[in-house]
Amino acid sequence: MKKIYFLFLMALLPLLASAETLEINGINYNVNPEAKTATVISKSSGSYSGKIVIPQTVSFKNIKCKVISIGDYAFEYCSGLTSVTIPSTVTSIGTEAFYYCTNLTSIKIPNSVTSIGNYAFYYCSSLTSINILSSVTSIGSDAFYGTPWYNNKPDGVVYAGKMLYKYKGTMPSGTKISIKNGTLGIANYAFSDCSGLTSVTIPNSVISIGSYAFRNCSNLKTATIGNSVTSIGSYAFYGCSSLKTANIPNDVTKIEECSFYGCSGLTSVTIPNSVTSIGSSAFYGCSGLKSANIGNSVTSIGYSAFYGCSGLKSANIPNSVTSIGSYAFYGCSGLTSVIIPNSVSSIGSYAFYNCSGLKSATIGNSVARIEDYTFYGCNSLATVMLGNGINYLGYYSFAYCGQLTDFYCFAENVPSCYYSYYYGYYTFYNSYINYANLHVPAVSVSSYRSRSPWSGFKDIVAIETVKVKLNKTKVTLEKGETVKLKSTFTPSTFPDRSVTWKSSNKKVATVTSSGKVTAVNTGTASITCTSNVTGAKATCKVTVGYGSVTLNTTQAYIEKGKTITLKATVEPTTLEDKRVTWTSSDEDIATVSSSGKVKGVKYGTATITCTSKATGASATCKVTVGKVVVSITDVTIKKSRGVTLEATVYPTSLTDKSVKWTSSDKTIATVSAGGKVKGIAAGTATITCTSVVTGLSATCKVTVLATSESRSTDGSNDNVTGIENLEEAPVATEPYDVYDLSGRKVLNQTTSLDGLPDGIYIVNGRKILKK
Repeated sequence: MKKIYFLFLMALLPLLASAETLEINGINYNVNPEAKTATVISKSSGSYSGKIVIPQTVSFKNIKCKVISIGDYAFEYCSGLTSVTIPSTVTSIGTEAFYYCTNLTSIKIPNSVTSIGNYAFYYCSSLTSINILSSVTSIGSDAFYGTPWYNNKPDGVVYAGKMLYKYKGTMPSGTKISIKNGTLGIANYAFSDCSGLTSVTIPNSVISIGSYAFRNCSNLKTATIGNSVTSIGSYAFYGCSSLKTANIPNDVTKIEECSFYGCSGLTSVTIPNSVTSIGSSAFYGCSGLKSANIGNSVTSIGYSAFYGCSGLKSANIPNSVTSIGSYAFYGCSGLTSVIIPNSVSSIGSYAFYNCSGLKSATIGNSVARIEDYTFYGCNSLATVMLGNGINYLGYYSFAYCGQLTDFYCFAENVPSCYYSYYYGYYTFYNSYINYANLHVPAVSVSSYRSRSPWSGFKDIVAIETVKVKLNKTKVTLEKGETVKLKSTFTPSTFPDRSVTWKSSNKKVATVTSSGKVTAVNTGTASITCTSNVTGAKATCKVTVGYGSVTLNTTQAYIEKGKTITLKATVEPTTLEDKRVTWTSSDEDIATVSSSGKVKGVKYGTATITCTSKATGASATCKVTVGKVVVSITDVTIKKSRGVTLEATVYPTSLTDKSVKWTSSDKTIATVSAGGKVKGIAAGTATITCTSVVTGLSATCKVTVLATSESRSTDGSNDNVTGIENLEEAPVATEPYDVYDLSGRKVLNQTTSLDGLPDGIYIVNGRKILKK
């Protein structure tokens, strides 16, 4: 026994060490040395007096602990307290922290504080000045009640910093309120019991609605809630019996307990996908509620969430829900059918108690127990289907279901039922199962026939093997595209065709409760469709591609210094974001702008890539920067005589350097496939040399004379004239070929005329004098 006690103390030591109470300079603190934080706490009621300066940090065993809060009741009834300095490290002021500090005259709340608790400055009757900064986003009920600061405010809406603190005075009937823009939150009890309020407009700046904020506003008909609201406090719209619609913004993550309790005029509610839980009694007594669209992120439906919603005709339970609380749909007499998806593992007792209009109920495979009174009094219930995971049915779980005709149980092992030693089995009490058929797996028929209370059914029928099939087993989508999958059952007469859809990888593809698949990102995912009651499955493999990008050309040729513009087409056409990025594999050869404009920089080849920002798909264009150089660009020849032109094709890396020669006027000069020009008649013609690969070209101006005075350029005594405007050889900026005046190449791909005798040469079609 001593050893056990010692072990208990050892286990408790870390907990005892995690928080210490100490007094420093007359102020009590609760210190957590592990977290290095401290909270101001009360000594005893009314024990603080005079001027108090709270430091930013306190030391405990050489550990500096930051003071982060003024705790609940810390300075309550300290009537001798005259001033308090709160450090900028404090983020919260607790409940009744300065309750009845009647001689406190002013307080400066630093901009580090985000929350002020209930009754924090209640009846601080000398407190005339309070600075509340925009950092405060939560104010508790009656936090400033009885202060001159509040008493001196005129009747109507009172703001504290950027918070709507309270409506002061008696509100006239028919009042409509639009909360001013810039307001961050609505304090607890702000409009509580304002029966004169008929409508309220909450701007997008508001992020929180406090608890009991509109409690018992019995004539409130419309509440327009801004899209920025992230939290709606417990009891926020409690007793707003005239409220007909409630828009829950997309950023709200939880519907707190009793948020819409007693809103009997509410007819419909849509719970967005952002919400993960529906709190206890959230819609308790909303008798006018006809439909509840529950978002597919909700994981829990709380205790009595829809208790007494007698007008509720449909409530979709998405396959994100894992638990349904006790009394969740108690007395929802308008419900006609309910399908519990496979995701749900627990259903609380009394969950569907007295749902008198319920005709069919399907419980998924993950539910192991039907608790006490779950379907008690569902006197219209005709068909029930229990999944193959069921192993226990509780006390009165299907009692007083007098219309039962077909009860399906897919568990091969016979589930046990509640048994009383004195009264026997009460699971199906007063449900007249002796008039109903029990459907069970074929291998288990004899087992059910031998066990009570199952043996009490009129007949026990073997269930045929049930199969599920999808309309598609494989599909390829682009990012953003959707496809609808449909399930069919064999045999076709199978009465329950409810299924649960699941994606193996939501980052690649998602699926809704109706089988709509949306491609999210590249990759593969398996979409599985599972029968809620039999467990039969079918799958579809979804492959998500990148989409596509196509360019107006995949190969382009440009000259150095020239530009072309590439155009991109982005698919799928349904994409909202059609933006692309452009890159060059070698900007020393070709650059590209953000609009697809390509510029040649130097001879060579570069790859231009266009990539979709939305899908990551890309396309490329091979850009060749080059030119064609003709050995002579301007020549004069005699009629019937000729000259031979030579061509150099850039870039030199091209494997195919073939060219095509053409004449602008064959009646004046012709040109052969090898570049030999012949004068036909007096006049001028342009000889064009075009690269077969790149399409780039160069020209030579040919002047044909009728005279016979000429000097041969090819050994046939033809004269080449026009040697004029001689220039010094320029500094080379690129390799070039050098020709003599006869058109014969004398240097190949050089950058200097060194080594050649003085004379006239042709470089890039220009006459160059070397001397």
